[in-house]
Amino acid sequence: MPGLSRLLPIAATALAGSLFAACAAHADAVARNATELRDLLRGTATPAALDPIKTEGWCGPQGCFVDVGELRIDRDKGGFAKATGDRQIVLVEHKAMGGDALPDLDWTSTDAYRVTVRGQRWGTCMEFSHTGIGKSGVYQRWTSVVLVPFSGALPAGTAHRFVGYWAGCDSLQAAATQGQVVLPIVERNEPKAPKPLRLVNHSCSAKGCDGQVDRREIDGDPSGADGALSMRAR
Repeated sequence: MPGLSRLLPIAATALAGSLFAACAAHADAVARNATELRDLLRGTATPAALDPIKTEGWCGPQGCFVDVGELRIDRDKGGFAKATGDRQIVLVEHKAMGGDALPDLDWTSTDAYRVTVRGQRWGTCMEFSHTGIGKSGVYQRWTSVVLVPFSGALPAGTAHRFVGYWAGCDSLQAAATQGQVVLPIVERNEPKAPKPLRLVNHSCSAKGCDGQVDRREIDGDPSGADGALSMRAR
Protein backbone atom coordinates (compact mmCIF):
# COMPACT_ATOMS: atom_id res chain seq x y z
CA MET A 1 0.00 0.00 0.00
CA PRO A 2 2.19 2.84 -1.30
CA GLY A 3 -0.34 5.44 -0.14
CA LEU A 4 -0.04 4.27 3.46
CA SER A 5 3.75 4.26 3.31
CA ARG A 6 3.67 7.90 2.30
CA LEU A 7 1.24 8.81 5.09
CA LEU A 8 3.21 7.19 7.92
CA PRO A 9 6.15 9.66 7.84
CA ILE A 10 3.68 12.57 7.70
CA ALA A 11 1.75 11.22 10.68
CA ALA A 12 4.95 10.66 12.62
CA THR A 13 6.10 14.21 11.89
CA ALA A 14 2.76 15.64 12.98
CA LEU A 15 2.82 13.62 16.20
CA ALA A 16 6.36 14.73 16.98
CA GLY A 17 5.34 18.34 16.35
CA SER A 18 2.36 18.11 18.66
CA LEU A 19 4.46 16.51 21.40
CA PHE A 20 7.09 19.24 21.04
CA ALA A 21 4.40 21.92 21.30
CA ALA A 22 2.99 20.29 24.41
CA CYS A 23 6.43 20.13 26.02
CA ALA A 24 7.17 23.73 25.05
CA ALA A 25 3.93 24.86 26.66
CA HIS A 26 5.06 23.38 29.97
CA ALA A 27 8.74 24.29 29.68
CA ASP A 28 10.38 26.34 32.41
CA ALA A 29 10.79 30.06 31.90
CA VAL A 30 13.98 31.12 33.68
CA ALA A 31 14.84 34.43 35.35
CA ARG A 32 18.49 35.02 36.25
CA ASN A 33 18.20 38.56 37.63
CA ALA A 34 15.66 41.15 38.76
CA THR A 35 15.08 42.51 35.25
CA GLU A 36 14.38 39.09 33.76
CA LEU A 37 12.02 38.24 36.62
CA ARG A 38 10.13 41.52 36.20
CA ASP A 39 9.71 40.97 32.46
CA LEU A 40 8.63 37.37 33.03
CA LEU A 41 5.99 38.36 35.58
CA ARG A 42 4.73 41.26 33.50
CA GLY A 43 4.16 39.35 30.28
CA THR A 44 1.81 41.38 28.10
CA ALA A 45 0.37 43.44 30.97
CA THR A 46 0.55 47.24 30.83
CA PRO A 47 3.12 48.64 33.28
CA ALA A 48 2.14 51.45 35.62
CA ALA A 49 3.93 54.75 34.95
CA LEU A 50 6.58 55.61 37.57
CA ASP A 51 7.99 59.07 38.24
CA PRO A 52 10.89 59.21 40.74
CA ILE A 53 10.30 61.25 43.89
CA LYS A 54 13.20 63.18 45.38
CA THR A 55 13.48 62.28 49.06
CA GLU A 56 14.68 64.74 51.68
CA GLY A 57 15.98 63.77 55.12
CA TRP A 58 15.98 66.13 58.08
CA CYS A 59 16.10 66.16 61.89
CA GLY A 60 14.27 68.24 64.47
CA PRO A 61 13.34 68.28 68.16
CA GLN A 62 11.03 65.27 67.68
CA GLY A 63 13.54 63.12 65.79
CA CYS A 64 14.76 62.44 62.27
CA PHE A 65 12.45 62.06 59.27
CA VAL A 66 12.43 61.59 55.50
CA ASP A 67 9.95 63.52 53.37
CA VAL A 68 8.76 61.56 50.32
CA GLY A 69 6.39 63.81 48.41
CA GLU A 70 3.10 63.76 50.33
CA LEU A 71 4.48 61.26 52.86
CA ARG A 72 6.79 61.47 55.86
CA ILE A 73 8.88 58.57 57.15
CA ASP A 74 9.86 58.44 60.82
CA ARG A 75 13.43 57.16 60.71
CA ASP A 76 13.80 56.80 64.48
CA LYS A 77 10.58 55.06 65.43
CA GLY A 78 9.64 53.62 62.04
CA GLY A 79 6.33 54.29 60.33
CA PHE A 80 4.62 56.60 57.88
CA ALA A 81 2.59 59.78 58.20
CA LYS A 82 1.12 62.38 55.89
CA ALA A 83 3.67 65.14 55.36
CA THR A 84 1.08 67.78 56.19
CA GLY A 85 -0.58 67.43 59.58
CA ASP A 86 1.53 64.45 60.73
CA ARG A 87 -1.47 62.13 60.53
CA GLN A 88 -0.25 58.58 61.00
CA ILE A 89 -0.71 56.04 58.20
CA VAL A 90 -1.54 52.46 59.15
CA LEU A 91 0.99 49.94 57.82
CA VAL A 92 -0.49 46.57 56.78
CA GLU A 93 1.96 43.71 56.21
CA HIS A 94 1.12 41.00 53.67
CA LYS A 95 2.70 37.53 53.91
CA ALA A 96 1.90 33.83 53.83
CA MET A 97 -0.27 32.61 56.68
CA GLY A 98 1.83 31.08 59.44
CA GLY A 99 5.09 32.33 57.97
CA ASP A 100 7.89 34.07 59.81
CA ALA A 101 7.63 37.74 60.70
CA LEU A 102 8.84 40.07 57.95
CA PRO A 103 12.40 41.38 58.32
CA ASP A 104 12.94 44.80 59.87
CA LEU A 105 12.97 47.69 57.44
CA ASP A 106 15.92 49.98 56.98
CA TRP A 107 14.04 53.25 57.34
CA THR A 108 17.02 55.38 56.33
CA SER A 109 17.14 54.59 52.62
CA THR A 110 14.37 54.42 50.06
CA ASP A 111 13.62 54.67 46.36
CA ALA A 112 10.22 56.23 45.81
CA TYR A 113 7.96 56.80 42.82
CA ARG A 114 4.70 58.52 41.95
CA VAL A 115 2.45 55.86 40.43
CA THR A 116 0.19 56.86 37.55
CA VAL A 117 -2.30 54.57 35.82
CA ARG A 118 -4.16 55.64 32.66
CA GLY A 119 -3.17 59.24 33.23
CA GLN A 120 -4.43 59.35 36.84
CA ARG A 121 -2.30 59.50 39.98
CA TRP A 122 -2.79 56.22 41.80
CA GLY A 123 -0.45 56.68 44.74
CA THR A 124 3.16 56.16 45.81
CA CYS A 125 5.47 53.15 45.67
CA MET A 126 8.60 52.84 47.82
CA GLU A 127 11.41 50.28 47.97
CA PHE A 128 13.28 49.43 51.17
CA SER A 129 16.18 47.20 52.07
CA HIS A 130 16.34 45.40 55.43
CA THR A 131 18.49 45.78 58.50
CA GLY A 132 21.10 43.39 59.91
CA ILE A 133 21.56 40.19 57.94
CA GLY A 134 19.19 41.56 55.30
CA LYS A 135 21.99 43.76 54.00
CA SER A 136 24.45 40.96 53.28
CA GLY A 137 24.94 38.17 50.77
CA VAL A 138 21.95 36.42 49.26
CA TYR A 139 19.56 38.19 51.63
CA GLN A 140 19.97 41.32 49.55
CA ARG A 141 17.82 39.65 46.90
CA TRP A 142 14.80 40.20 49.16
CA THR A 143 13.26 43.67 49.03
CA SER A 144 10.29 45.34 50.70
CA VAL A 145 7.86 47.19 48.45
CA VAL A 146 5.44 49.56 50.17
CA LEU A 147 2.37 50.80 48.30
CA VAL A 148 0.43 53.84 49.50
CA PRO A 149 -2.76 54.29 47.46
CA PHE A 150 -4.27 57.77 47.21
CA SER A 151 -7.82 58.95 47.69
CA GLY A 152 -8.04 61.98 45.47
CA ALA A 153 -4.85 64.03 45.78
CA LEU A 154 -3.82 62.69 49.21
CA PRO A 155 -2.74 59.35 50.73
CA ALA A 156 -5.74 57.20 51.64
CA GLY A 157 -4.47 56.44 55.14
CA THR A 158 -3.14 52.89 54.69
CA ALA A 159 0.23 51.63 53.47
CA HIS A 160 0.75 48.03 52.29
CA ARG A 161 4.06 46.21 52.68
CA PHE A 162 5.20 43.21 50.65
CA VAL A 163 8.51 41.34 50.81
CA GLY A 164 9.51 39.76 47.53
CA TYR A 165 12.42 38.12 45.77
CA TRP A 166 14.03 40.66 43.41
CA ALA A 167 10.90 42.77 43.99
CA GLY A 168 10.61 46.36 42.84
CA CYS A 169 8.15 49.10 42.01
CA ASP A 170 8.86 48.53 38.32
CA SER A 171 6.81 45.32 38.53
CA LEU A 172 3.60 47.33 39.07
CA GLN A 173 0.94 46.77 36.42
CA ALA A 174 -2.27 48.53 35.48
CA ALA A 175 -5.27 46.40 36.50
CA ALA A 176 -8.34 45.85 34.35
CA THR A 177 -10.46 47.57 37.03
CA GLN A 178 -10.27 51.35 37.24
CA GLY A 179 -8.36 52.60 40.28
CA GLN A 180 -6.43 49.37 40.83
CA VAL A 181 -2.88 48.22 40.28
CA VAL A 182 -1.44 44.71 40.37
CA LEU A 183 1.86 43.87 42.04
CA PRO A 184 3.13 40.34 41.28
CA ILE A 185 5.42 39.16 44.09
CA VAL A 186 7.54 36.02 44.44
CA GLU A 187 7.32 35.47 48.18
CA ARG A 188 7.99 32.78 50.77
CA ASN A 189 5.28 30.14 50.84
CA GLU A 190 3.33 28.80 53.81
CA PRO A 191 5.54 26.68 56.11
CA LYS A 192 3.97 23.33 55.15
CA ALA A 193 3.68 24.03 51.41
CA PRO A 194 5.46 21.59 49.05
CA LYS A 195 7.54 24.41 47.51
CA PRO A 196 9.33 27.19 49.42
CA LEU A 197 8.29 29.97 47.03
CA ARG A 198 5.03 31.07 45.49
CA LEU A 199 3.82 33.80 43.14
CA VAL A 200 1.06 36.07 44.42
CA ASN A 201 -0.70 38.76 42.38
CA HIS A 202 -1.71 41.56 44.75
CA SER A 203 -4.53 43.81 43.49
CA CYS A 204 -4.53 47.13 45.34
CA SER A 205 -6.80 50.16 45.47
CA ALA A 206 -7.62 52.89 47.99
CA LYS A 207 -9.85 50.32 49.73
CA GLY A 208 -7.07 47.78 50.34
CA CYS A 209 -5.13 44.92 48.77
CA ASP A 210 -6.26 41.42 47.86
CA GLY A 211 -3.75 38.69 47.01
CA GLN A 212 -4.43 35.81 44.64
CA VAL A 213 -1.97 32.91 44.47
CA ASP A 214 -0.86 32.33 40.88
CA ARG A 215 -1.15 28.79 39.51
CA ARG A 216 2.36 28.90 38.07
CA GLU A 217 4.97 27.06 40.12
CA ILE A 218 8.21 28.73 41.19
CA ASP A 219 11.37 26.61 41.44
CA GLY A 220 14.93 27.49 42.32
CA ASP A 221 17.21 28.05 45.27
CA PRO A 222 16.93 31.67 46.47
CA SER A 223 20.05 31.16 48.55
CA GLY A 224 22.01 29.60 45.69
CA ALA A 225 25.05 31.07 43.98
CA ASP A 226 23.23 32.68 41.06
CA GLY A 227 19.74 32.86 42.59
CA ALA A 228 18.03 31.96 39.31
CA LEU A 229 14.34 31.06 39.45
CA SER A 230 12.23 29.08 37.01
CA MET A 231 8.51 29.27 36.46
CA ARG A 232 6.33 26.44 35.20
CA ALA A 233 2.64 26.45 34.32
CA ARG A 234 0.63 23.80 36.19
